Amino acid sequence: MQIKRLKLSGFKSFVDATELRIEPGLTGIVGPNGCGKSNLLEAIRWVMGESSAKSMRGAGMEDVIFAGTATRPQRDFAEVSLLTVQEQGELFGTVEVGADGELEVTRRIERGAGSAYRANGKDVRAKDVTLVFADAATGPHSPALVSQGRIAAVIAARPQERRAMLEEAAGIAGLHVRRKDAEQKLRAAETNLARLDEILADMDVRANALRRQAKAAERYIRLSDQIRVAEGRALFARWREANASAEAARGEARQAEAGVAAAQEGQIAAAAHAQAAVAALADRRVAAQNARDAANEAGHRLAALRTERESVVRRLDDLAQQAGRLEEDRTREGTLANDAADAIARLTAEIASLKARIAETEKLRPDFAARIVAAEAGARDAELDLARAMATQAAEQAELRVAEAALAAARNRLDRTARDTARLEAESAALPDAVPLETQRDAALADQKSAKADRDAAEAAIQAADADRQTAAEARAGAEAALAAARAALAALDSEASALRRAVDSGSANRARALDRLKAAPGYERALAAALGDDLEAPVGAEGKRRWAGAALLADDPSLPAGATSLATHVTAPPELARRLAQIGVADQDEGQPLAVGQRLVTLDGQLRRWDGYVAAEGGAA
Repeated sequence: MQIKRLKLSGFKSFVDATELRIEPGLTGIVGPNGCGKSNLLEAIRWVMGESSAKSMRGAGMEDVIFAGTATRPQRDFAEVSLLTVQEQGELFGTVEVGADGELEVTRRIERGAGSAYRANGKDVRAKDVTLVFADAATGPHSPALVSQGRIAAVIAARPQERRAMLEEAAGIAGLHVRRKDAEQKLRAAETNLARLDEILADMDVRANALRRQAKAAERYIRLSDQIRVAEGRALFARWREANASAEAARGEARQAEAGVAAAQEGQIAAAAHAQAAVAALADRRVAAQNARDAANEAGHRLAALRTERESVVRRLDDLAQQAGRLEEDRTREGTLANDAADAIARLTAEIASLKARIAETEKLRPDFAARIVAAEAGARDAELDLARAMATQAAEQAELRVAEAALAAARNRLDRTARDTARLEAESAALPDAVPLETQRDAALADQKSAKADRDAAEAAIQAADADRQTAAEARAGAEAALAAARAALAALDSEASALRRAVDSGSANRARALDRLKAAPGYERALAAALGDDLEAPVGAEGKRRWAGAALLADDPSLPAGATSLATHVTAPPELARRLAQIGVADQDEGQPLAVGQRLVTLDGQLRRWDGYVAAEGGAA
């Protein structure tokens, strides 16, 4: 390897980029002390992979970066590039070399970031750079790099150090580096193998534990399936009871709703009846009030007519007296006698007519008030006429004519009175009797009281119906909630049953367990479970690591002890289990009978004793 060029930038005293070309022949560098001659040698060592800051005359590796002066600021990085040419026959396996054999190695360091290496522009490791220079019989610690005090160190070197110089001169220093690297890798591989052995041993322990756990898990799954089936049956029974209760509650709710509807219809009918009764009562009250007003008015009219009648009678008496006086005056007055007689005859006839009419009016006196008033007015006019006739005979004729006019007026008034009387009689006849009205009023009051009672009863029935409806609604809500819960439980049971069916289907398809093909006589179930235990889970005649392959009965098989019968006589089993069941004895009690090799003795309550002395008091496993 031949060094052709050295570039420095920010390395120690070389703050600016500096390039040093090394031409063929001898190249010398001269200058005063402190100008940086030693820094050039240290730059070559640093770019070759020097990792000791002390060898670079610094406290830390970042001390190789230009630290600055009074006139120049410090730099943040330092970079050194070394261009070498590969000689013929040199091979660098860790770094690619250009086609012309040139290899440019660059090392760059930044404050707080560390160093980085590049070879021909590609990032490489520091170890790769070290191996490249070691293969070329050089490096940062090569004896060819002679620094201050290095000559005295070579003269005083120990044999091992001299051997290192000779090996470097012979070009085998790189082999030592590679051997050291290979030894480190071998030691690491041995450590990994030892760790792998420990891991394998731990994995074996874990595998055994997992096998035991898998066995327990299979038993747990089996028991869980049985528990789920039992729970499913219990839930189905509860759902069936809840469904029946829900149906009964729905029937009661329908009955309650029908009662509520009937009560509502009754309430509506009672309200309509009450409203009609109230309207009829109001009409009857108005009619009764009108009748009372009419009766009061008729009574007042009757009293007035009676008073008028008495007045007419008194006035008639006065007229009779005046007629007598007129008779006396007629005898006294000869000239006027005829006229007075005629007037008196006419008045007498009129009085007789008036008396007849008054008699008739007496019969119809409730309506004669107006006539009596008219008659009294006529009588008063007649009295005035008679007084005038008696006052002066000369004016008798005139008074007579006046009396006649007054009499005509009286007749007119009498006619009007008759008409008024007829009208009052018609009105009186048109008036209804008060007794039927009072009867109707009492009946209306009774109907009102009955309607009020019916309304109160209807309101009470409505309140009771509302309470019943509320109770029925609550019962229906509870029933619906129970029904919803039962439906949810049923859905869960359906899904669980589907899952169980799938699990059972998949399990039966995968293997035929011995348990599925065994059937024990009543009372021998616990004996069978204690005798075989977990072996019942093994398939019969199937392929697998655990299975019942079957064994033929031999003539020299030992017989069971006295007092014990073969379990095979009480269990229906495949022929693969015949020899196993034949060597299992069943007894009511274990009396310690001796057992031959391979034999077992079980009791009906599940106790087990094997030939090797193993005893299981309850639920013994094989």
